[in-house]
Amino acid sequence: MNINKVRLGSTSVAVLSLVSTLVLGACEITLKVGARGSDGGPGYDAAAGNPDGGSDGAGVGLPDSPPPRHSALTSASKVDLLFLIDDSSSMAPLQAKLRQRTAEFMSVLQNVPGGMPDLHVAVVSSSLGAGVFGNVTGCTPGSAGNLDGNFQHKSGCGLQAGETFLRSAGSEQNFTGDIATVLSCIADLGQNGCGFEHQFEAVRLALQKAAVQGTENHGFLRPDAMLSVVFLTNEDDCSVPADSMLLDPNYQSTADALGGLQSYRCSEFGHRCDQLMPHTAPGMPVTMTGCHSAEDGTLVTVQGMVDFLYSLKPGHPENIFVSVIAGPTTPYVVKPSSFMLGNGGKETQPTVAHSCTSGTSGAEYADPGVRLNKLAGAFAPNSVVSSICADDFASTMTTIATTMASGM
Repeated sequence: MNINKVRLGSTSVAVLSLVSTLVLGACEITLKVGARGSDGGPGYDAAAGNPDGGSDGAGVGLPDSPPPRHSALTSASKVDLLFLIDDSSSMAPLQAKLRQRTAEFMSVLQNVPGGMPDLHVAVVSSSLGAGVFGNVTGCTPGSAGNLDGNFQHKSGCGLQAGETFLRSAGSEQNFTGDIATVLSCIADLGQNGCGFEHQFEAVRLALQKAAVQGTENHGFLRPDAMLSVVFLTNEDDCSVPADSMLLDPNYQSTADALGGLQSYRCSEFGHRCDQLMPHTAPGMPVTMTGCHSAEDGTLVTVQGMVDFLYSLKPGHPENIFVSVIAGPTTPYVVKPSSFMLGNGGKETQPTVAHSCTSGTSGAEYADPGVRLNKLAGAFAPNSVVSSICADDFASTMTTIATTMASGM
C-alpha cells in the first residue's frame, strides 16, 4: 500500500491510497478518497491521439504536446454542448449575464458555413451534495442542493414534454421558439444550490448518465459529435469523491482537524501553494503564490477529469472543447474573516479573498479558479478561459462560440 506525505494545515499527515487519517492536535478523523469515477479514463499519448501525460510541474499530468485544433464547424457538424451552471448563493446576477448573451452565442453558430450545426444543448447544476453527509445545510439529498447530475429542464421554457435537453437539426427541433431564448430560460437555475460546488463531478456524472439507457440524460452524447463543456462559476471546483468525509458538518472550528465549515476547507485541502495554507486565521492578509491543485485525492483530481473527458473521444482529442468563465487565479490572498458556528458563536477563520469583483459596490465577485483554469489548460488550443467579473458577457460568449466554431 502506497503512502504519500501531504501537508494539512501546519501538520504533515499520511495519505493512504484509499483511506487517509488526518491528525491535528488531539483530533483524529478519517477521510476516504477515491469513488465515483474519481480518476478514470485512458491515458493520452499525443502521437497516438490518446491523452497520457507528462507533468506540468504542479502535480497535474497534461498531454506531452497540445491536442490538434478541431475542424471548423459547418452545418454538417454535430455538437453536444453542456453548460455547467453554478447555482450557489451569489450566482443569480452572474447567471443573468450569461443568459442575456445566449443570442450572441447562438448567432455565431447560426452563421457557420451552411447554417446552424446539428446541436444538442443541456444544462447541469454544480449541486451534488456533500459527500457522505446528507445533513449539510443547503446540500441535502432531494433538494436544490443535490440535483444528482441530472439535466435541468424546467417547464415553461419551450422544451417539449418528456425532453431533458435541446435538439436542433435543420428544421427539426424538440422545442418551440428561439433556441437562444429557450436556453436562457433553462439556464436560470437560481442560487439555492449547495455552497460546496462539485463542478467537475456534476459534469462527469451527467455525461456518465448520458450513456446509460433509461436515465433522463440518455441520448445527449453522440460518438461523432464535438463535446463542448462551458463552466460558469464564481468559486473553484470542490468535487469530493462520493464516500468522502471532508465535508463533515460536525467539524466547524479551526480547533478541529477540518477547520470551518465554509469554502476555505476546499482551498486548504484542494490547493497547494509556495506557502503553507493557513489552518487558523492569519493576523493580516497573506498573499499566496504558485497555487495549484493538490492532486492527492482528497478532492477528485484535475487529471482524473481530464482523462475522463478525453476518454469520451478516443483517438480524437480535438473533439473536446472546454470553456471556463470563472475567477482569475491571482491574486490569491488568504485573509481573516468572522464566521458563525453551529452553536451560535462566532470565530475568526481564514478565507480566500475574491480575485475579482464587478457590479455595484463589488456585489458580483469570484474566488481564484485554480483547478478550473488547470482543466481548461489541458485542452488548449481547444479551450477558452474568461473572467466571470466582466461587466458584460457579450464578448465572452462571442469569443467562446467563435473559437469553438472556427477551429482557430
